[in-house]
Amino acid sequence: MARDKLDDILDLPLKEYIALVIFAIVYVLIIGRIRFKIPIWIAMSVGAVLMIVFQIVNIESAAKSIQLDVLIFLFSMFSIVSAVDRSGLLKLVATKMMSKAKTPDLLLMVIVVGMGLLSAFLVNDTIALMGIPLIIYISKHVGARPVIFLIALAFGITVGSAMTPIGNPQNLLVAVQSGIPLPFTNFLKFLAIPTVVNLFLTWYILKIYFKKDLMLISHNYQDNTILQNVKIENPRLAKISLVVLLATIAGFFVSEILHFLHVFDISISVVALIGAAALYASSGQRYEILKSVNYAVLIFFVAMFVVTGALWSSGAISLFMKYLPIPNPNDILQSSAVISAYSITLGQILSNVPFVALYNHVMIANGFTGTYVIQWMMLAASSTIAGNLTILGAASSIIIIQASESKGIKAFTFFEFFKIGALVTLVNILVYYLFVALLGV
Repeated sequence: MARDKLDDILDLPLKEYIALVIFAIVYVLIIGRIRFKIPIWIAMSVGAVLMIVFQIVNIESAAKSIQLDVLIFLFSMFSIVSAVDRSGLLKLVATKMMSKAKTPDLLLMVIVVGMGLLSAFLVNDTIALMGIPLIIYISKHVGARPVIFLIALAFGITVGSAMTPIGNPQNLLVAVQSGIPLPFTNFLKFLAIPTVVNLFLTWYILKIYFKKDLMLISHNYQDNTILQNVKIENPRLAKISLVVLLATIAGFFVSEILHFLHVFDISISVVALIGAAALYASSGQRYEILKSVNYAVLIFFVAMFVVTGALWSSGAISLFMKYLPIPNPNDILQSSAVISAYSITLGQILSNVPFVALYNHVMIANGFTGTYVIQWMMLAASSTIAGNLTILGAASSIIIIQASESKGIKAFTFFEFFKIGALVTLVNILVYYLFVALLGV
C-alpha cells in the first residue's frame, strides 16, 4: 500500500524533475571535485544511489542498465596496460621517443604526436598518469616551464585517443552501444588520417603560441641523452605484457574479419578478456597487476550507467531535448553538424563520457542504427575533441592537473587552457567534419 502511494506521488512529470535535480547535484559534485577534491566516481555514485532511493529507477532496472561488456572490456584492458606500465616498458618507449628530440620544437612534437599515438592504443588516462613524471623531469632538465609540456600532453593524448575504440572510454561506448559493424576497422578508416593531421596541427598551434618560451629554452637546450639510461624494470613481465597487448590488438582485427566473413562472431570485450586471462595465467605478478587496476573508473561506469539510464527512462532528457535541433539520419551534413555542436557544448557541462552515454540514447531513439557509421564516428571524434576546449571536458585533463599539483608543480589554469584550447578545438573539429562528414556525402 505504501509503495502504491509512493508511485502515485511520484508520477511521471514529477519523476522527470526529480531526476533532473539529482543530476544537477551530480553535476555540482563533479564540478566541485577540483576545489573540494571529490573523486568523480563518488560524485556519480551519489547520483546512482539517489536515483534508486527516490524510485526514479528500481534496483532491477538499474542492474539491467549496467553494461557488463563495457566493464569487462575496461577491466581487461586496464589489466594489460597496467602490466605494460609496471614492467617499465611503457616508460622506456616514451623516454626513447623523447630522447630523440634534439630541439625544443621537436621535443614539443614528440609529446603531442608521440604520446598522442600511444594513447590511441593504451588509453589516454594511462598515458596521462605515466607522462606526468616524465614531463616534470624533462621540464627541469631543459629549463622549461612545466605548464608548456603539461598542456601539450593534455592536448596530445586527447586528440590521439580519438583514433580507435580503445583510446578513451567514450569511444568504447560508441563502439559497443551504436551497433556499428567492424568498430576497429571503421574507427581507423574514418578517424586515423584526420587524427594524425590534427596531432600535427595541434603541435604547430602550440609551437606558435609558446614561441617565446621555446626560444628561451633553445639557448640552453641540452639533448635528452640522459633519458637513454632508463631500463626495463621487469624484463619477463615486459615480454609477456607486450606479447599479450599486441596479440589482443591483433585479435580485435581478426574478430572483425571473422565477423565480416560470417565465420565466427566474437565481441571485442571477449577478445580483451581472453588477453587479460592469458596475462594473469602467464604472469608471476598476478596480485600486483590485479591490485593496480583502476577500479575507481569501473565504479564510475557502473554508477554512470544507472544515472544515465534513469534519466532516459524517466523522460527527463525529453524535457530539454525537444527544444533543441534533432539530428536527421538522412542528412549527413546536418546530422554531423548537430552532433558536433552538442558534443562541444554539452560535453563541457556533462564531461565527455557521461555526455556520450546520454546522447547514445538520443541518437538511437532518432533512428541512428549501426548502419549510420559516419554520424557515430562524428560523435566519437567531436565528443573526444570537446575535451580540449576546457579542463572540464575530459577526465584526462583533470588527472594531469591533480597529479602534477600533488607533486608540487603548478599546472595550467582554466583560462590558460581555454585560451589555447578554443583554437585547437575549432581547428580539430573542422578537420574531422571536412574529412568524415563531407567525404561521406
